[in-house]
Amino acid sequence: MDKQELERRRKSLEEQIVDTRQEIRTDRMDMSFGEIMSMYENDEIIINPEFQRAFRWDEERQTKFIESLLVGIPIPSIFVAENENNIWELVDGLQRLSTIFAFFGILKDEKKNNLTLTEGSLLKELEGFDVDTIPIKYKLLLKRAVCRVEVIRFDSQFDMRYELFNRLNTGGAELSEQEIRNCIFRGYDNTFNAFINKLGSDNNFQRNLNIREEQAERMYYQELVLRFFTLKNAGAKFEGDSNIQQHMSKYMLEMSKNPNLFDFKSEEKLFKRVVKLLNQLGDQIFKLERVNFSTSMYDSILINFANNIDYIETLAVEEVTQKIEQLKSNEDFRKNTRSASSGRGRVSAKIELAKRFFTPTEE
Repeated sequence: MDKQELERRRKSLEEQIVDTRQEIRTDRMDMSFGEIMSMYENDEIIINPEFQRAFRWDEERQTKFIESLLVGIPIPSIFVAENENNIWELVDGLQRLSTIFAFFGILKDEKKNNLTLTEGSLLKELEGFDVDTIPIKYKLLLKRAVCRVEVIRFDSQFDMRYELFNRLNTGGAELSEQEIRNCIFRGYDNTFNAFINKLGSDNNFQRNLNIREEQAERMYYQELVLRFFTLKNAGAKFEGDSNIQQHMSKYMLEMSKNPNLFDFKSEEKLFKRVVKLLNQLGDQIFKLERVNFSTSMYDSILINFANNIDYIETLAVEEVTQKIEQLKSNEDFRKNTRSASSGRGRVSAKIELAKRFFTPTEE
């Protein structure tokens, strides 16, 4: 790199840093755990269900955290995201806050509530104590212990909020893309997000998808619903986005900001017509070679079914099944499914290749 090029790169880097820093709005404050507990009880700070499922500290690890507070060991900051109503949603710090809430008996999960401490590594006598038996002065010490809170303000750019969720969620089980979307988009009009969640939870939709249990727990059904509407309504080429996940996030942001652009009634009706067809075809239609559930098959079938729904509904089940098998054995289609299946251009190519199998022929 010559001197002139180095100077150009330095200037470009400086501009990028300045621009990106302006996209992030944060506040920083020190709060007692007593204040945070009060906010939690008043629903002013929310631990979303997707984060709650990731509360996996055992009693020994929870005891270690309580012990740290009692003896004055510094603890990491927690991160929250502010929504449009100034309510905080937890981004990072699940294990610590859930431990405090469980010890004081206020955690909104009865199975994990009411923590009884085990033997500590520094305080051996902690074993067996709970909120009712620990000396009052140490109960107050825990309530008054201070925690640094980093607040991601609502006026931060969406892309940066999304990036922060990705980088900061360390709740013991990394969140999926859809779980992060589900958390972030609650800060906007929740109509579209709730619609996606409702359709994704429909047993009729889930019936023949062959999704693993761990995928289902991470909102994969909901992601597939979003994938369908994104590809159907926003197209499958997604120029400017590096992959379909970005394309889906952009579409969900648009619909969350402008729910009036989405015809919920007619879209749900069409979706249910497609699902009804799928349920007549059995649980092997999305299987491709050794993959039990292929997103390539999912995209190609659902989008083309939706675009030709009146025609597909006139066909016998055997005819539709035959068309699907012909698609699976098509060499051009198979070639497009073997690599970079979610990359730019690939998704569109597969849907286009499948089009001729599900489109009525002109006489």
